[in-house]
Amino acid sequence: MSSYSKATAAGVALLVSIIEDAGLIAWLILAQASMFYQGIPIAPLVLLIVLLIEHSIMQRAENPNFTGRVFAKIFGFTLLEVVNWSVWLILLSNTSSLLSMSSLIASLYFFIGFYIEHQITENVITQQPYLRFRNPRGVITAGVIAETLSEGVGARLWLLYGPIGPAFLVVGSLIEHSIQYVVGRLPTTGLSPSLDRHEQKPRLS
Repeated sequence: MSSYSKATAAGVALLVSIIEDAGLIAWLILAQASMFYQGIPIAPLVLLIVLLIEHSIMQRAENPNFTGRVFAKIFGFTLLEVVNWSVWLILLSNTSSLLSMSSLIASLYFFIGFYIEHQITENVITQQPYLRFRNPRGVITAGVIAETLSEGVGARLWLLYGPIGPAFLVVGSLIEHSIQYVVGRLPTTGLSPSLDRHEQKPRLS
């Protein structure tokens, strides 16, 4: 990427990370307070709105083709992300140990649930089939795995380390969104054999 695109990538990653992390912190406070409005839990609703904003910004930054249909797809995987965060928090509610069985189950759920969500996100950004989970390029799969791991580690340390926990959340989110920005701009297919041959330099005898 050029210096300009690197600056753009850094700016977008920082912006969406701040939005997401602020929403997650607010969500956790509201969830722990068990706040309801007319029988509706406030925490997941707030998180849904914040994540919709975050995902919409990232989508526009990656692909200007932002239509009502695209927003509907964003709403779908955003709803999945809210469910993922909620289930993960419930699984961790009875443990404070990093290596307890509940913690390990929560980590496994986090990886599977968020891998699916991140893959769908990449599919929407790159205009691939919505539920396509087999990438034509290994680097895209590696990127989605790296996104998921960075977010998962940051989130777990966030809950584990109390007052300084949000710092881990921010670092994990920055890494996640930086990877997402780069992976979202990768071509989904490699060079064709004929094109590849044309671009090869002649060998000197």
